[in-house]
Amino acid sequence: MSSVHRGDPHSGAPPAAPDPHATGAPPHGEAPPHGEAPPRDDRSAETGGAPAVHRAGAVDGGWRSGPARLAAVALAAVALLPLLSKSGIWDPYELDNADLARRIAIHVFGARGGDLAAPAEQLPTLTDLGMGELGFTSMALGFRLFGLHDWAGRLPLALWGLAGALVLYELLARLVDRKAGLYGVAVLVTMPLYVMQARTMLGDIVTMAALTMAFCGLTGALIEGGRRAHRGALLAPAAWLAVGILGLAAGYLSRGLLIGVAVPALGAGLTWLVLRTSGAWPGLEGPRPTLGDLVGGAALLLGVAAAAKGLLVLASSSADAPLPRVLGVALLKKPPVESTFDLTLRQLGHALFPWSAFLPFAIGRIFRAPAPARGAAAVAPHLDGEAGVRIALVVTSALAYGAFALLAPHAGALPFSGPALFAAIAALAIRDLERGAPSSRALAVGCSVLAFVLYRDLVLSPDRALSVFSVDKPVFPKSFEEEAGSAMRFVLIAFAGLVALTWFEEQPRALDRSFKAWARRLAHDIQAGAAELARIWGGNLLFLLIVLEAALVGVGAMLFVGRRIGWGTVARMPNHLAAYGMNAWWALPLLLAVAPVALIAVRDAFRFVVARASMPRALGTPLAGLVAGFALSFWYYPALAAQLSPKEVFESYESLRAPGEPLATLGVRSRAAAYYQGGEVASFDDVQQAFAWLTAAADSAAEGAAAPGARRWLVVKSDELPRLNSLFRKHHKRNLPVLDGRSSQILLASNELGGRPNESWLNRVVLDEPVAPANPIDAMFEDQLEVLGWELTDDDGQKVASVVPQKTYRLRTYFRVHRSITGNWKMFVHIDGFQRRYNGDHPVLEGRYPLSLWQPGDVIVDDHELRLEPNFTPGDYALYFGFFAGDTRFQVTRGAEHEDRIRGGVIRVR
Repeated sequence: MSSVHRGDPHSGAPPAAPDPHATGAPPHGEAPPHGEAPPRDDRSAETGGAPAVHRAGAVDGGWRSGPARLAAVALAAVALLPLLSKSGIWDPYELDNADLARRIAIHVFGARGGDLAAPAEQLPTLTDLGMGELGFTSMALGFRLFGLHDWAGRLPLALWGLAGALVLYELLARLVDRKAGLYGVAVLVTMPLYVMQARTMLGDIVTMAALTMAFCGLTGALIEGGRRAHRGALLAPAAWLAVGILGLAAGYLSRGLLIGVAVPALGAGLTWLVLRTSGAWPGLEGPRPTLGDLVGGAALLLGVAAAAKGLLVLASSSADAPLPRVLGVALLKKPPVESTFDLTLRQLGHALFPWSAFLPFAIGRIFRAPAPARGAAAVAPHLDGEAGVRIALVVTSALAYGAFALLAPHAGALPFSGPALFAAIAALAIRDLERGAPSSRALAVGCSVLAFVLYRDLVLSPDRALSVFSVDKPVFPKSFEEEAGSAMRFVLIAFAGLVALTWFEEQPRALDRSFKAWARRLAHDIQAGAAELARIWGGNLLFLLIVLEAALVGVGAMLFVGRRIGWGTVARMPNHLAAYGMNAWWALPLLLAVAPVALIAVRDAFRFVVARASMPRALGTPLAGLVAGFALSFWYYPALAAQLSPKEVFESYESLRAPGEPLATLGVRSRAAAYYQGGEVASFDDVQQAFAWLTAAADSAAEGAAAPGARRWLVVKSDELPRLNSLFRKHHKRNLPVLDGRSSQILLASNELGGRPNESWLNRVVLDEPVAPANPIDAMFEDQLEVLGWELTDDDGQKVASVVPQKTYRLRTYFRVHRSITGNWKMFVHIDGFQRRYNGDHPVLEGRYPLSLWQPGDVIVDDHELRLEPNFTPGDYALYFGFFAGDTRFQVTRGAEHEDRIRGGVIRVR
């Protein structure tokens, strides 16, 4: 770690030499091109000369204390406090915690009024909570002050998050500079893990804020106390120490000794050891220890004791025993399958996206010496605050990761409590670039590649986005997958694009003054690039490209002539492959020529914006985080929460119901209604009972029954809808009315539509009206299921008569049920011809509406995605389909068939 100090402004080391190869700057000894602006020093432009050094020894960067602190408060408040009531309570995860906090509010704070006065169970134990009580006590206080509302439970947690962000700002602003503090807040409040924990009643934002306070307090007291020897300067270290003690206490009351105490205390203690043994500690020749020595030594002893005690309790505890306060995490009976390393690292990769793509490179760059600041030599030698902060961040973040990796086999994936440490590391890397550290093309390209890998992971497995919550077996709503992909795509482009532009090169000191000058330089660069291409490998690379182009021309000519004269081999090629071959000779060279020009234009546009805005180029990275982070915080996660929470369906019930129309729930606990309806409602776990209540006769004695003919409403979990719909069709010969089907998880049903459209997804696959398929068939499976026909549709839902390989279509097959179907059948689709076969085995209706629920008279549509392989040449192929279970096929008793496969007709491939 001693390398951290070599470039310190107070160490006497010379500043790093500028990179003569930095892109955008003229080579050494050359004048700027004609017509360009004179050189500009970004650092002096930012501060108007040498940056000031405030009394703590940190470089000011030209920002006054008041506006910078106000900007940090505003940024954190905007990111954390809005939308607390936008999304409803997530059942069961938030609802369970809210109920536990409600019990605490009643028994500890004596909360009364409204639903809080309802009978409650006894005061919950730590075993009931599964962690320390501080987060639940905070929620309970919100319920006590504001009543039983979702926002009332979330507000105290959001304030904890706000406090953590502001403490981080104060540490970086005082020991580094105010810009670093503001950047740290910007990164922290755009990390999904931190923001979503602050907006939900899961409780771990308290642990995150506590660790931030403990780290900042102990590190601040250690460094400030280590460099101040006179009595009049004890106020700042004492204030930091008070913050650190408060953080340690809060950490212990939220996640026990290992996470809440040992990590920050050991971090401060080991930082003190590193500083002491590296020669960076002042006054080593004197016998009297400083206040920093006392803080560092006490922190080290406390950390070692807390770690030892925590490990002993962990070794002696079991999942069946009551949860010890010292441990603070609930143990699992069965350890997770993933290894320790994979479990924690995977959670960080997805929960911190997109910053997780930047952090590995930022962590590497924090080991570089900080860029020397002008004017710092005027300050008397003392312990350098920034170097101490860097060491503390590296040590404490490593300890935090180690603690969570240690607990992962016993407790699973816990929400990582140190996002503020990573935010500070990212902020220092950004600030270093702003102060003159070299840019990095490796960082620009590597961050983009890693961001793309994480993006693909989140698109292909959308449930990984739920890692920000670290709850057990969450289900990602299928209806949100398309919108989720669009949001993640925007985040990827915005973040990776801006970060790559920021770090790819140094900001040029001279720019083109006119478009004509830019065009001349672009033409010169293209000519120079072409000349360089001709010199590579002694001209062999250019020769190889010419040969390749000649081959493409030959292939294109062959395909063009072959299709005109009806050459069999060419005629049998799929149309899209033939089109690619005929156009590759001009499209590929055009793409290779246009792509560099487009990239250069984007790069130069970014240069121009930076210059005209008179802003540091490094600001592009926090700006990228703000754009991407706010897209996630204000678009992606609120829309996801709307799918997971019943709040929207309760609001729909309030707007659609008439006075006296009762409400019940099926699969959704009635306690959720207390946060939106002001009291509990009837609740059912059995579908048959819920159906009987929903369709009860006028003289029913069911609770809440209203006047004869009254309408009834039912909040339904999506898993229960198929069985409920089957019962409704059996008695009423139509689909269950669904008045709010926006979420794929929770729906609002009724016994009457009331003139509104049915929003049930079953309306698309279980039809109430007769159909006329494009390709009718008269066939029968035994005496149970009649085949009506089939048709093909494209992505727009339009019927098509032919298909193209590698393009997606929908094969819609229509059936009419004659008798209840026995057996658990799956469906197969065969497309045969030219010694090729497409095999489309799949669950009927994707398994969402089993055959056992089909009622006599139902018309069913199986909608299967069809995509042929590229080796399907043009021609007519035979379509077969049927049902199978293991090695047995559903017997065809009527219609054209082959080996119990319905002959569907012909599919033409173009």
